[in-house]
Amino acid sequence: MFLITKQRILLFSFAIIYMGLFQSNVSAQGGWRQWDIHLVDGSRVQASPLQLSKDGRFTRSMSDKEVGIERSKISYIAAVTNNLPPLPKGKFKKDLIVMLDGGRSLGAVTVREIRFSEGIILQNGKELTLENVAYIIFARSIKKSGR
Repeated sequence: MFLITKQRILLFSFAIIYMGLFQSNVSAQGGWRQWDIHLVDGSRVQASPLQLSKDGRFTRSMSDKEVGIERSKISYIAAVTNNLPPLPKGKFKKDLIVMLDGGRSLGAVTVREIRFSEGIILQNGKELTLENVAYIIFARSIKKSGR
């Protein structure tokens, strides 16, 4: 029979505390990255995993019944990871991609495929994978003042 001693309880407690103090940002269920979808209305939802439905909507789970979110309702998508570069401020006339290393590129983003939080996007004739992307900030129309 298994004997519980004070030493085993202390060792188990230390292991739990150690894991809690030194935890890293790990991926969700299937090992895929999590993404935060920030909506134009100011709300935020987490995608685990981020996917693109057949009708071009962003979905945030594996459920076939999820309606998804239209691109026009999304302000930006952010990777959930440690050490993200600063989020650029302001509105942009063109889509902006910010890489994990802080590099930026402006231009219309076309999403070719996203499945299980990985995918291919196109910008300025170049294919990019989501692997090194920190943010995709979608362009907003900037209204001119009537002065």
